[in-house]
Amino acid sequence: MEKNFTIDPHEFAMSLINNINRPEKITNQRFIKNQLTLYLEAYFMIEDFNHLEVKQIENMKQQQMSELFDKMLSGRFTP
Repeated sequence: MEKNFTIDPHEFAMSLINNINRPEKITNQRFIKNQLTLYLEAYFMIEDFNHLEVKQIENMKQQQMSELFDKMLSGRFTP
């Protein structure tokens, strides 16, 4: 049984921003903007990763099928 490896983008992004404390040097507004930026970057990065992982599996399956057909054809036509 094949199982695709995917990461929940929301959980990943939230785990990043939940572990950051606001430095005393910056304002609340700046901190919130930084947190939002980090959340969005992490979320979309993981979404891209998940889509890439699915495409790689599909490509691997296509490659394996192609190799199987090549072997079958070479075996059939080899004297």
